[in-house]
Amino acid sequence: MKIFTNNHGNLELEFFSPINIDNGYTNEYKGDFISTMELFFYDGTPSAIEWVVNDGEFVEHIGLFFENKKLEDYDGVFELPKEAIKLIRKAGYVVPKHFE
Repeated sequence: MKIFTNNHGNLELEFFSPINIDNGYTNEYKGDFISTMELFFYDGTPSAIEWVVNDGEFVEHIGLFFENKKLEDYDGVFELPKEAIKLIRKAGYVVPKHFE
């Protein structure tokens, strides 16, 4: 796992993890892949994470909603990935325990 600042000035986290796809009926294991999460900012506040798996084979977006420097909500149905929490905290923002 490594965190770095990319050419656009955004933080990125690269990691290796299993990927499962939930299609509403089943949860299918797709394999273990290299993933990259990039934290995007709007007006100086984190606004979204783009999660790219296996060089674009799968791409997901997680919208983020902050009050001051504290995460209040995100647009997701499932739990916030631990890698996303790590990335947000590395950027200097608070992720309350109930998101873990």
